[in-house]
Amino acid sequence: MPVPWKRIILCLDGTWVNSDKGYNRPTLDQPNATLQVPSNVTRVYRALRNRDRDGTCQISYYQPGVGSTGGIADSIAGGVFGAGVSENMREAYSFVAANYEPGDEIILMGFSRGAFTARAVASMISEIGLLNSKGMEVFYPIFKDVQNMRNTNYKDKFPTVPFPNKPKSPDRGKEYRQRLEEGGFTRLNDPDGYHIKIRCVAVWDTALALDEDRASFSPAVWERPPKSRTDLRQVWFPGAHSNVGGGLPDQEIANITMAWMMDQLASIGVAFQSNTIDRIFDESVRFYYNCGQQSKPRPDSPERKRMTQWASASIYDEHRPVRPWALGEIVQPETGLYRLAGKTTRTPGMYHVVARDTGQATPYFLRDTNEKIHRSVRIRLALEGLGYDDLGPYKCRALLKKGPWSLRRIRYVVRSTRQTLNSYGELDEAIDEKEESGWGWMYDGPKEHAPPDTLLMEEELGPYENELLRLNKGEASEVEILLLVVRSIAKYSQIAGDDNTGGSSENSSGQAVF
Repeated sequence: MPVPWKRIILCLDGTWVNSDKGYNRPTLDQPNATLQVPSNVTRVYRALRNRDRDGTCQISYYQPGVGSTGGIADSIAGGVFGAGVSENMREAYSFVAANYEPGDEIILMGFSRGAFTARAVASMISEIGLLNSKGMEVFYPIFKDVQNMRNTNYKDKFPTVPFPNKPKSPDRGKEYRQRLEEGGFTRLNDPDGYHIKIRCVAVWDTALALDEDRASFSPAVWERPPKSRTDLRQVWFPGAHSNVGGGLPDQEIANITMAWMMDQLASIGVAFQSNTIDRIFDESVRFYYNCGQQSKPRPDSPERKRMTQWASASIYDEHRPVRPWALGEIVQPETGLYRLAGKTTRTPGMYHVVARDTGQATPYFLRDTNEKIHRSVRIRLALEGLGYDDLGPYKCRALLKKGPWSLRRIRYVVRSTRQTLNSYGELDEAIDEKEESGWGWMYDGPKEHAPPDTLLMEEELGPYENELLRLNKGEASEVEILLLVVRSIAKYSQIAGDDNTGGSSENSSGQAVF
């Protein structure tokens, strides 16, 4: 029999992405309409099953990104200034409020501004619960009240809705929520007394683009508060913003991040169609065979000379024209309006706390971020993958310029708890310890640029990721990969920037053989 609760899954897409539309209009560069390449949010949404194996119903909702509907003016306003985000937040929240029943799981997933929407909806549910039908009739004034709770200059257009004399004390958020509940506008708890909670906020902001260089695309790195039990996972992948989020013709890197996100969601019970990984792999194979082993030059830069060999000779000869795991093209973002803010190099493990009132970075480093580096970074370096637009070797400036970082084999202890019976027949907890080893990137640069002992471990692959890797015919042995990475780091750390000296390169390669 089906279980009496369901899983509500919201899939909120990024700026200018609307997979409901499914095609791209003709442009000056492309005079014919083309089919739209789906983003990872879209592909995960389409891969969801209606029910999991135990009969749990999965209700899913897809929302196009801001700037993806309307004319040119709407597109620019939505894409650059975020116009439409508030409406998207209200629509997403309304879907959850209308469909939620006691015991349901709420899962919010998003990319780019869709990720912002997901986080905002989660925050609203935490602050005011889920409005009932009475509350939804006055949702707009409530939404504006919550949106401007910390804005002392806010001019309330509905001062008596949903109730007069709205709280203005320092603790007004808690008082506002209490009055909503007393007035019968919202549900804060299920009938069993448990607080309505979000099961998961799965956003591609936690799948971080290591090579995104637009200053206006600063990553939203999260920090876990002290004593928090939140399972926070943040992983750095090779590529730019849209490589990680999907939607470019070459989806090879996006396939890796999609498989990673599927593994994260599957770990909390979300069920996917069994052929998903095979299907996205087959689509990539068809793409490479259709376009040949060399991409066409961009129309606006015909003088650019692209490298045709996208990996070391042995890998290239074995796989061409299909680029295997971790070697897909990294596309240089060319959106002119976003370029006005300039370029920057990302700094994994070194981001600062941002002040709530000013939005400016403070001198304090984020601490418990649980950032990791994906294995595909190491493999791309080892197999001599290419950089932006296939114009040269992959430099991985975030690790090899803003460092130096050294790759090391790290030994660590894994602790797990299990229940046992003591001599009195009572349940006790026993702690098991097991020594394991894995790859990690250790920061060896100036101490003032990073928190003490900054180490970013390599993320372990999950079942869906391993399946994708298997379809790519696996990888070289660990010994071979170690030697290749040592050689690549020694080579590319000299290329990555003038601030890397020969001495630091040698130091990096020497420590990599630990």
